[in-house]
Amino acid sequence: MDLYAPRAFGYLIGDTITLEAVVTLDAGWRLDESALPRPRPVTYWLDLKRLDVKPETGPDGAPRYRLTLTYQTFYSPLEPRALDIPAVPLAARNGDARETLTIPAWTFVSSPLRELVTSQRGNPMALQPDIRPRPYPLAGDARLAAAAAAVAAASLLAFAAASGWGPFAGRHRPFAAALRHMRRLPDLDTQLGYEDALQLLHRAFDDAARYRLFGEDVHAFLAARPALTGEAETIDRFFTASRLAFFGDAPETAMALLPPEALIDLARRLAATERRSSIQNEAA
Repeated sequence: MDLYAPRAFGYLIGDTITLEAVVTLDAGWRLDESALPRPRPVTYWLDLKRLDVKPETGPDGAPRYRLTLTYQTFYSPLEPRALDIPAVPLAARNGDARETLTIPAWTFVSSPLRELVTSQRGNPMALQPDIRPRPYPLAGDARLAAAAAAVAAASLLAFAAASGWGPFAGRHRPFAAALRHMRRLPDLDTQLGYEDALQLLHRAFDDAARYRLFGEDVHAFLAARPALTGEAETIDRFFTASRLAFFGDAPETAMALLPPEALIDLARRLAATERRSSIQNEAA
């Protein structure tokens, strides 16, 4: 039987005290739960508020129990006084055999809330004034918060500039603008929505080229913009799909050649290339 207890002094009326007892039994024995104490008043000044039992296994495989007893004291002494939490009887069983165990008593010191006779002039029954809270220095935390806010604002500003949001929308990033509008189309999988997306991307090509761009002009357009040459094949497929949708009366064939998700993906890649080129130009 091992008893683990908190400090043995400095308790006031209403305080709780938690004792922990570890009971190790021989193999084949078990704790008789019917003999465990129930939460109840122990004395006129002490209540057992809670009892928790946790079965465990000892290092050698023997049964072990960890009992946590929570008491509350209601004793209000006139001067510091030693009080005893009574011993707690337990029982263990092995078949019909029964053995008695005991959690030993424990002594603690209870203190009065106030002195019996005041050492200063005035009313001896008067309570002491409340302790004024100690001010907590906030300067360091304020500096950290300001630094974090500055970093967040700078990151948001950089992201807005890269994405062409708000006041940066006026930058010449037509593919980013087309991508934003294409993502808002509710019916991209339908013929009407698909044709709207094609038109948005056509206007982006026109804006990027600064003139109305047709399929036969793509080679010259890409020659002037080496960053987009990696998308040459998909751009050709875009213009072919557009011709089929608007002039060939074959929207199903166009959507099979360049599905809506591939159209969105092309706009996304063009916007990313456009953004990288813009950032490089600004850095230069």
